[in-house]
Amino acid sequence: MHALYYAVLTLLILATLPVWIWRYFTTPKYRGTVWSRLGRLPPAASQPVTPCIWLHAVSVGETLAARGLADRLVERFPGHPLVVTSVTRTGHQMARERIPSASAFHYLPIDLPLFLRPLIAAIRPKALVIMETELWPGLFRELARRQVPIIVVNGRISSRSFRRYHAIRFLTRRLLADGQLYLMQTAADAERLIAMGAPPERVQVTGNLKYDQALTPPDPALLHQLAARLPRGGQPVWMAASTHPGEEEIVLALQARLLAHPLAPRLILVPRHPERSQAVQELARRLGVAVQCWSATRGSWDAPVLLVDQIGWLAGLYRWADLVFMGGSLVPHGGQNMLEPAACGLPILFGPHVFNFKEIAAQLESCGGAVRIGSGEELWGQLTDLLENQERCRAMGAAAQAIIPANAGALDRTIQAICTTLEE
Repeated sequence: MHALYYAVLTLLILATLPVWIWRYFTTPKYRGTVWSRLGRLPPAASQPVTPCIWLHAVSVGETLAARGLADRLVERFPGHPLVVTSVTRTGHQMARERIPSASAFHYLPIDLPLFLRPLIAAIRPKALVIMETELWPGLFRELARRQVPIIVVNGRISSRSFRRYHAIRFLTRRLLADGQLYLMQTAADAERLIAMGAPPERVQVTGNLKYDQALTPPDPALLHQLAARLPRGGQPVWMAASTHPGEEEIVLALQARLLAHPLAPRLILVPRHPERSQAVQELARRLGVAVQCWSATRGSWDAPVLLVDQIGWLAGLYRWADLVFMGGSLVPHGGQNMLEPAACGLPILFGPHVFNFKEIAAQLESCGGAVRIGSGEELWGQLTDLLENQERCRAMGAAAQAIIPANAGALDRTIQAICTTLEE
């Protein structure tokens, strides 16, 4: 199985090499990471002198969910430095900013032995803790050969992913045999993983770490910077958070209409990927909506739209909003994490495509803390109703906020399961 996987992956890399070379010279985010992705650490990088706990979080959402877990791992295993790896550049930057307890930060190399082995040799992992069912056959096999425990935490298998994995379960069974422990968010996730071939005795249900993370308030220093850079005005503010292509057009067109509304609300627009900010500015210009970039904001907000073109500010900015539309949901992306705005007591609007957050969306909908909308016109109707009906706005926010403590506790269960496994 692994020989076939390595052959296919190598051929895929060679076939797409011209594309990656072109992106390297034309897209800034791909520069400066090549050697790390090839498993070569910078000469100046300080490496642990003792075996480390290796924590892998692929991107921003997983990194934020891992913050509390990272602190607890350092507390429970003080003799083993924490090393964090990411796949995306934004995830890597977020890890550096939000996980100060880690000793080193790297990109996960290409999933081939040639590139994986230098990193593994350098950090000498005692265990790999990997967020949300990132299944890498090459990485799993290299660590299993060295008898390094692999622990998947906050695991989830969507119904769409399950259909793909289940079709090749004769392969996934061998891959999952390399994992030591699988800590899943829900019973449905656990059942799907077992159906894919995971040994049942290695699968546990511990809950969703994102509820615990939502209970953690933003860094006071971050809130202080926000207060200095962004004044609170008298106008209502709505937020479009973690938006994707196809949604900014809808959101900015609605904001253009809202400028004629008696309340004249302002918009905080946060694209999921800040490197797209230039394209969003151009879109706003075509729609005739004035935009002010967050990077240029210093104590005054004058335009109808504040465009957040830097990462790391979203959790704090929720406190400046009266309600939020969660992006990635009006387009078939799968939604984004709604728990942070829920923890801030905000009413939440989201589209039909939330398959990555199906359980959370259902909870918020059933308690009355969120409303599912199917189009831009439905979003307009809900926005204007909530802006004009403060009592409904407050009731929805309180209902959303109440689900957070009611579902917390996954962090304690997760750290206990990890400690039991590693101390056996």
